[in-house]
Amino acid sequence: MEKRRSLLLISVALAPSVLLFIADLVIGDYNLFTLINQEIANPILDFACAYASPVLFSVFYVLTLVALHFSRDNTLKASGIVSLITGPLSYGIGSLVKVLVGRPRPFEGLLHARVIGLWHTSSFSLPSTTTMLALGFALPILLEKPRLGTILVAFSYFIGFSVVYTGFHFPLDVAAGSFLSLVITLFTNGMKNPIANLLKKYKTDKHRPNLCSPPPSASVIHNCFWNHLTFIVV
Repeated sequence: MEKRRSLLLISVALAPSVLLFIADLVIGDYNLFTLINQEIANPILDFACAYASPVLFSVFYVLTLVALHFSRDNTLKASGIVSLITGPLSYGIGSLVKVLVGRPRPFEGLLHARVIGLWHTSSFSLPSTTTMLALGFALPILLEKPRLGTILVAFSYFIGFSVVYTGFHFPLDVAAGSFLSLVITLFTNGMKNPIANLLKKYKTDKHRPNLCSPPPSASVIHNCFWNHLTFIVV
């Protein structure tokens, strides 16, 4: 049942990437970039994609982490920790792949590319590490808390759309980054149960009564003996 649920959630998370990849094959990467970057351009999208999308994701993600942290469920807390690991790990792996692939940015190869916003830029384009970072944060939460995770994944894809709209990435960069993040998440999600067990053990040890406290003395040793005896009988 759990595997079927995870498979369904992964399929839902993968669907936008598949659709984007199909559109990219049919229309062409440069043509689809031009469509998104120029032909649908307007001031509202300029603001939403250049400034609002990262803020919306960041605010909702922080609120989600806070909610998971204060949850009594150790598995939910563990999913938040896995999320914090997967995001930077995805970004790091994506940055390495960028260097290996060496694809230039759209504005370096296309004279008509429109560039707006304050997105961080490195020398290369494929994959979109910004999309990978966002999905790396979102996907582990999706697998454990689907309602919150679905919103985060939606914001992640909005960021993916934004980096194309603002001229920093081709659509194929976003699709590739999405696939890579999903693969990385499938591996890191295996850490969730061990982390949850560690949290449970820590919580148990923290609340375990200290039956014999230093410094020892005759009266303390006497009390300690009776405390242990009472604990065993009870």
